[in-house]
Amino acid sequence: MNAGMAVAGRPQRLFVGRGARWICRSFVPMCLLLFFSPVCRAQDFPRWELFGGASFYLAGKEPGRTIRTSGHGPKAGLSRSINNYFRITGQFDAYFADRIIDLTAVPSAGRHHNNKLLLGLFGPEFVYRRPNRKLSIFGHYLTGVAYARDNQLPIAPAVAAFSWINAVGTGVDLKIPHQVSIRMLEVDWMRNNFPNNPHSNWSFSSGFVLRLGGGR
Repeated sequence: MNAGMAVAGRPQRLFVGRGARWICRSFVPMCLLLFFSPVCRAQDFPRWELFGGASFYLAGKEPGRTIRTSGHGPKAGLSRSINNYFRITGQFDAYFADRIIDLTAVPSAGRHHNNKLLLGLFGPEFVYRRPNRKLSIFGHYLTGVAYARDNQLPIAPAVAAFSWINAVGTGVDLKIPHQVSIRMLEVDWMRNNFPNNPHSNWSFSSGFVLRLGGGR
């Protein structure tokens, strides 16, 4: 049997990744500078911020493809403030749609069905916020791993793949009483390297942030 063929009933797994050494050259020194800054105190703002909301995923159209695919799903995140202007954040996204990412071609009589895309991202986030202001603005660079599963009808062996993913984004939070903020909008530009379909995409998110510990 051909080693590249998927076993019936089991997804074919592929892994694609690229190094990101340039991150260390640009972001790590900046993170260390803010981390050891003597003029910033984390006590002025919440030490932890827990985000929960919904997100919309819009994939870019690659050459040779006829449509833009999209999906939607839940999004969660957890941030740890190091000082007033810098925090470390992690995010988890889950997107679902009949056709969200094409990992393989389908027969002329077939179609994509019940696909899913899972993202896990982590990285530095820079925040501009003042104690007496309700609005805070943030920007980040995140990197992590994406997992996609492409199912088809009529039923055929599913194709699954992993890829490194990088994201650059920004957003705005509005502080309201009772240790809660509204994430009015978060916009991220992402790039992945899935086999047969590496592409860029946009993610639009909104939800609520729970502020825990430290300042309110």
